[in-house]
Amino acid sequence: MLREQALQRNKATAVTIPTWLTPRRALAALMTLVSLALIGAGSYKYSYWGHGFDMVDFHMPIWGTTIGKFLLVSRYNFTDTFMGLDVALGFLPAVPFYALAPSAYTLVVLQALLLVSAAIPVYLIARDRLGGAWAGVAFAALYLLYPTTQFMGMAAPFQPRVPGLACLLWAFWCLEQRRLGPYLLLLGLAMLARTDAALVVVAFGMYAALRRLPWAYSLVPFVVGLAYFYVAITYITPLFYSPSFQPQRVDLPFDLSRDYNDLWPCGVSPQACYYMHLGGGIPNIVKNILTHPVEVLFFVLQPAKLLYLALMLGGLLFLPLFAPRELLLAAPIFAINLLSNRVYQYVITEQYQILAIPGLTIAAIYGAAWLWELAQDRARSARVASFMAKHMWSASLPDGSFYRSENSRFDEVSSASPKLRTLGAVALVAMVALVALINVPLKNPVVSAIRYPERPARVAIMERMRAEIPPDAKVAATSFLAPHLLPRLELYYIPGGKMHHQPDEADYAFLDARAAGLQAEAAKGNDILARLLADPSWEVVDREDDLYLLRKKAP
Repeated sequence: MLREQALQRNKATAVTIPTWLTPRRALAALMTLVSLALIGAGSYKYSYWGHGFDMVDFHMPIWGTTIGKFLLVSRYNFTDTFMGLDVALGFLPAVPFYALAPSAYTLVVLQALLLVSAAIPVYLIARDRLGGAWAGVAFAALYLLYPTTQFMGMAAPFQPRVPGLACLLWAFWCLEQRRLGPYLLLLGLAMLARTDAALVVVAFGMYAALRRLPWAYSLVPFVVGLAYFYVAITYITPLFYSPSFQPQRVDLPFDLSRDYNDLWPCGVSPQACYYMHLGGGIPNIVKNILTHPVEVLFFVLQPAKLLYLALMLGGLLFLPLFAPRELLLAAPIFAINLLSNRVYQYVITEQYQILAIPGLTIAAIYGAAWLWELAQDRARSARVASFMAKHMWSASLPDGSFYRSENSRFDEVSSASPKLRTLGAVALVAMVALVALINVPLKNPVVSAIRYPERPARVAIMERMRAEIPPDAKVAATSFLAPHLLPRLELYYIPGGKMHHQPDEADYAFLDARAAGLQAEAAKGNDILARLLADPSWEVVDREDDLYLLRKKAP
């Protein structure tokens, strides 16, 4: 009778799922839907001229490599390859696909598919850690719907850090499976994506040491990651500077108010130069952080940076905070972003967050597992205490009949109850729903790209003016006009800066008077458009709806 009642309770609390809907099918459907959304919205955004100059920075190196110009860039006056900015071999996986189908849309598709494919290791990690395939599906959904993942999916393709993101998630799964060879190989590939990935590799080594795993899991990533990071910044990047650029190594005092633009790209590396307010060179930066702890603490705890942390963690319902050991994997990216004074590095919408996503997602899985185990332990303890209170009298029977008659019921009571399992399933669904809803106030980029495109009539004007520019001409353009001027060997950025080629070096200038960069420069007294219009060496070729196409007159 008691057993029949227990079965009835199990049926009443069970979550009914159609037999045809398996976890793997659900995962495949989820990945397909998100891929289609990212590809569709990304293509729509590009077709309506919605990408800025970042797309030039990531499109041109791939196109250039296919024509024999390795990781070509053209807007800087101190290098003609991305390697002069950063060691970023994460571009290379896109090259063979782009060679087969040379189009910006190819890059949109590749980035979306690669980002979505990382849901597979997330599924495997969550399935193994939480002991259920549906839990794996839920956390794959969490990863895909995480606002920062969504923003990265809609960022200007092809982001070289995205291959690193996928490699890091697979590396963690290999670590959990104790597959040393693939683990080290994947960390090595991730490290090559961009230089900052090497710091995440170092964090993997520290994490493995905290887990007391065999030394090869910890010491190799730690030593190789640190060595590679230092060598890449100090020695490899300067090899790709232009012969005319003679960098000077500077030894600057600690000054948190210093603007890197005053010195950029400076001597050691353009990436290190972003931290010149902390000192000149990596050793001085580390020393000044250690010797000025209070000033640095207040610097990283500015309101804007605290908001950034809250959004990064809140997008995953703060679950990573319950797994501080796993959160260590995201710590290096948080550190370099919080120590920067560039606002682009501490907002959730920019590429600088890509390599934090693996650590945050893993920590969210482990944080949820800790909470689930805590709930199980408390519920089990309460049930066992209640059972023992009811049946304690039988334990004193001389023939030990308690253990014979009640043992099976005791095992049942001490295991997870159907109600608790149902509650866990509901919690997973609620978790995914909440993360999806968080995208609403954060203005999900997929929705925004479709809701707020450029006007078709204005796009038609842009297309017309673009057609008037010869394919071999040197062009200077404002941000959102430039991506559609590729492919070409020389494309400069307006307004640029002292480290950029200037508009006067170009044959054509294509400007949008509404561009935020132009307006910001005009507010500072540098009205670039007015200067070009007044310059007798330039003539207006076409002009309509605040769009200007100018051509330099023949000498």
